[in-house]
Amino acid sequence: MSGRRSTTTLGPLETAVMDRLWSDEGALDVLDVHRDVGQTRGVTRNTIHSTLERLVRKGLVSRSRHGRAYRYAALVSRRAFIRETFDLVVSDLGEADHAEVLVGFVDFAERADEALLERLGALVALRLREREAEEES
Repeated sequence: MSGRRSTTTLGPLETAVMDRLWSDEGALDVLDVHRDVGQTRGVTRNTIHSTLERLVRKGLVSRSRHGRAYRYAALVSRRAFIRETFDLVVSDLGEADHAEVLVGFVDFAERADEALLERLGALVALRLREREAEEES
């Protein structure tokens, strides 16, 4: 994602719509998204359409015309969105102690799932090994 988004916080419906777009390789129309997201939530097609348009304005979704309908696709991957959101949260803390941010992240991982905490440890170890290998070459 390039540049800072005006709003990266997503509401529950926006999150559900993005999840649906991320789960598909191609573009979807309003009817597709409504069938998979809106109907299960009791949300109208107009609400799904408004949500998709809001995501277009936020720069997270593209819109292209196909006949008389528009099709929508995620512009960014789930991973890129999560990374940018995390970066924005940390940078918005300003002069906050980055060590406290890390402690909070580790605490979150531990509360979420013990396996997640172990995976975090493995990722840190891998990153350190990669950095050492780069420095040696």
